[in-house]
Amino acid sequence: MEEHTNDVATHYARDSLIQSILDGLRADGKDLDTLTIDDLQMVDEFHTRGRQTTTEVVALTEFSTHHKVIDLGSGIGGPARYIAHTIGCQVSGIDLTTSFVATANKLSELTGLTDLARFQVASALDTPFDDDTFDRAVTIQMQMGIANKDAFYREVFRILKPGGAFVFQDLVAGPKEGPLNTPTPWASEQHHSHLYLPNDLRKAIEASGLVNELWRDTTEEMKAWQGQQNASPKTDGPRPALGIHLVLGPTASEKRRNTQRNLTEGRIGYVQAVFRKPASS
Repeated sequence: MEEHTNDVATHYARDSLIQSILDGLRADGKDLDTLTIDDLQMVDEFHTRGRQTTTEVVALTEFSTHHKVIDLGSGIGGPARYIAHTIGCQVSGIDLTTSFVATANKLSELTGLTDLARFQVASALDTPFDDDTFDRAVTIQMQMGIANKDAFYREVFRILKPGGAFVFQDLVAGPKEGPLNTPTPWASEQHHSHLYLPNDLRKAIEASGLVNELWRDTTEEMKAWQGQQNASPKTDGPRPALGIHLVLGPTASEKRRNTQRNLTEGRIGYVQAVFRKPASS
């Protein structure tokens, strides 16, 4: 692996993640024998706005039951299981982090989705798949951790079938120059983060041969959502045992505060996009 790839795997690694999630499910009164994807969304939708973002990304282009889908940087599998469950298609997930992959496969087993949503440890820069394998490639907030973006987009192009679509939400560099407030959910230190300005990101993707079909700047929507979260009254009583803090680790609160600061200060932005591999390629 490249040095930055090792950095990414180390940043996300969590000891006893499966057990922590199972304990959280039980503490919140979930029945592991009848577990659903909705029971898991507080922990396995590991990105800004959670399930809302997942549904928006899936709605950006058409998905069908006959499609083969790859989730690149699949984490513990929330979006992949959502697609498998709601569309009924085959979804493969790859991730660098061994504990994430083990957890993703266990949660697919518990939700009865093992046949549709399967995960393995692999790098998105060098996937274990043949050319022209997938109808859809999906990422949700993983590209900001990739240093060699040119290699990544070439790999997406390679494994997509002609006519296949690459759909994503990701972070971009904002107009405010200077270092990020770290740690964040994707970077323990500044040099772990690899954000491009929006136009530079789009050009890098197009250089692979992928053709842009849709490009949405959702930064203001994210700011509005964050404002609503801050304005929501805090409820009394203990917080749920299950939550994204289990994935973010011991510095979860600091990571979330820094993400909000980076967004408010204009250091980061958000985009959603669809790119297509030409049908004649």
